[in-house]
Amino acid sequence: MKKNVKALLACFAALAVAGGGYAALKLTEEDSSSGGASSSASDKLTSEIHVPLTAFEAADVTLISIENENGSYEAVPVGSPAEDGTVEMTIKGFEKLDVNKNLTSSILNSAKALSSETTVEENASDLDKYGLKEPRASFTVSSASDSKTVLIGNDSPVSGETYCMAEGDSTVYTAATANLSVFLNDDTDYISNVILENPADDQKPIMNKLTIARNDLDYDIVIEYDKSTDDGTTSGTMATHFMTAPIFAYLDPEKSQDEVAGLFGLTASSVIAAYPDEAEIKGSGLDKPFCTVKMDCGDNSSYELKLGNKLDTENGVYYAAMFTDKDIIYAIDAESICWDDVVPDDIISRMVFGTYVWDIGKLEIEAEGKTVKFAGKGSSKDDYEVTKDGQKCDRERFQSFYSFLLKTSAEEFSIDEVPQGEPQAAVYLETQNGETKQTVEFYKADGKKSLICVNGTPSFKCRTAFVDLLIENLSKFDSGEKFVVNW
Repeated sequence: MKKNVKALLACFAALAVAGGGYAALKLTEEDSSSGGASSSASDKLTSEIHVPLTAFEAADVTLISIENENGSYEAVPVGSPAEDGTVEMTIKGFEKLDVNKNLTSSILNSAKALSSETTVEENASDLDKYGLKEPRASFTVSSASDSKTVLIGNDSPVSGETYCMAEGDSTVYTAATANLSVFLNDDTDYISNVILENPADDQKPIMNKLTIARNDLDYDIVIEYDKSTDDGTTSGTMATHFMTAPIFAYLDPEKSQDEVAGLFGLTASSVIAAYPDEAEIKGSGLDKPFCTVKMDCGDNSSYELKLGNKLDTENGVYYAAMFTDKDIIYAIDAESICWDDVVPDDIISRMVFGTYVWDIGKLEIEAEGKTVKFAGKGSSKDDYEVTKDGQKCDRERFQSFYSFLLKTSAEEFSIDEVPQGEPQAAVYLETQNGETKQTVEFYKADGKKSLICVNGTPSFKCRTAFVDLLIENLSKFDSGEKFVVNW
């Protein structure tokens, strides 16, 4: 992910100026200039004695300067050494950014005490065959009293070894490729790819509200926290959140998990640019993002993820992205996110009613010109009391009827159809604590289907056969006949 990102941004910027908005480039490709060793390089090893090329104490290092085909940058210590002598490093200019501390530490560990694996040739006259005439990288490690520069050439035919030499010396060595590869990195490779940390479950703030806005949708998808979760009375779907826009709907807890909590632990594939300028932001499509995800949490924290241009590469599909106040453009693997193409039908439950029966305070049903009113009070089957039109009725009978009502199924997501005529039936439900107030109306639609409006908003469709059976079962309530539950 590091070879072509700057060219990628340059292409984006050019496309933005030209009026285009898409680039299909490789995010990774082999560097033909670095390659393996030249076939003319000597395979004969003069010596296998390990020669120190640098020898510094970690606490004495004041600066490590790195130059390679991607540019130049400097690694500097952060503060004073720890009591155990450990020195933390960062990249100069990135002090305010989160860096990968393991990777910056590897700069110090590799630079301060580098030893050769083999001595290849003394007094070498043809450095080109080792890739050292124009080295692909170099680093200079400095202390208050000394500095050393090491040049890095091609990979040796010996697996795991790379040609190198000390600047000012004519002896060619090999050193462990694992110790030299860090100096081939771009400066942005040291920036942490973790976009938002994933706290432990007992420390994770409650996600109060999530808003997904996309250019391909003429509505926002809004997900909110179900406050009844706090006292353990979640809806029948067991989800801790529900959808409030473009319609009210209960969520499927498994299908909606990534949408609800996916920002926590979100990690990019790479960093495209740090402190991007206006041209880079515009070129990445982030001045007018395709998708914006906003999350507000219970600890008063808020986050915003912006997705820009889609990068279709031979290694996968990525989005250019920025997050909250981090001054970074990331490349995020499209496979690791869900908000770029989710639609309500992907995450909602098929349940229209989600209230537990013993939480119901009012249940009123209007059909065929008549209204039946149930009223309930209590917290469990043992103490719940229910009346029908003011007269006490059997709570188990009420439970059985409500169990049928719970089968109301959102078989199709439908928000564009306009209800016609009068409702076939209307149900008003209110919980005892008054926190849930729900009106569900059924209207005849085409194809033996009925349009379901929730709180006045067209939302779903179900089979008209269910509505017919609802009316029939309601008429049977006082008869003692078994309710028909299949249609």
